[in-house]
Amino acid sequence: MPDNPGSWKNWKNFYRNCYAGQWETFSETLSRQAYHRKYQDLCLMRLKEIRHGRILEVGAGRGDLLARYPDLSNELYGCDLSEGNLLAARERFTETGRPVYLGLADAEYLPYADNRFDAVYSLSVLWYLPHPGAAIREMFRVAKPGGMVLFDMLNAFHVTTLSNHAWRILCRWFGRELGRTSFATPGWLARVVGEQAAEYHVYGNFLALPAGLPVLKEAGNWCRFVPRLAYAMTEGPGRVLAHKLLVTAIKR
Repeated sequence: MPDNPGSWKNWKNFYRNCYAGQWETFSETLSRQAYHRKYQDLCLMRLKEIRHGRILEVGAGRGDLLARYPDLSNELYGCDLSEGNLLAARERFTETGRPVYLGLADAEYLPYADNRFDAVYSLSVLWYLPHPGAAIREMFRVAKPGGMVLFDMLNAFHVTTLSNHAWRILCRWFGRELGRTSFATPGWLARVVGEQAAEYHVYGNFLALPAGLPVLKEAGNWCRFVPRLAYAMTEGPGRVLAHKLLVTAIKR
């Protein structure tokens, strides 16, 4: 880990150079959680109607979601800040023979031309960024007019978000850096997305249930016991209490 990892700049360096091993272990844990895979599948379902288009995943990791993308007629692109993750993803797609265009990129400064992609999505990524609003604007920039933008953020009002944030602060006081995360509210997302979208929806997911707690970790994840609630989504008032906020939008 770099010196002074608490700064956002050095934390980005950590993700670029050191995070791949941690993500490999964590992604394997997530892949065994049926409710989490169901959530991802529901998100990807929203992109299924796109045919013969360009699809970009921002924060592609080791290629888990790109490998599950159902339609082979589309051109698939993925970018990530972690060099180790990209290396693993390249090896994966070389072995399977599926063509996927991968690149090293900071989500807040995407290296793609304006109006290039028919869909841009990012799942479980943007809350690790110091300026998620900048990344959201970048996703809209590289999407075509009429293209889809899909992403999720942690809800600032949820018990898991609040407890993990407090735990990170406590650990930082005692010299142990666990990283930083950014949070969102339905109102903030509506303002950021509304500036650029012809149509959008903000859904709440993992309603009210703890999705992992400090110290207890997965033992504090109550979503495992009620999977139907774990991947349920609502656009109603209940989203204020949701763990994740999922945004689907159509660019102007």
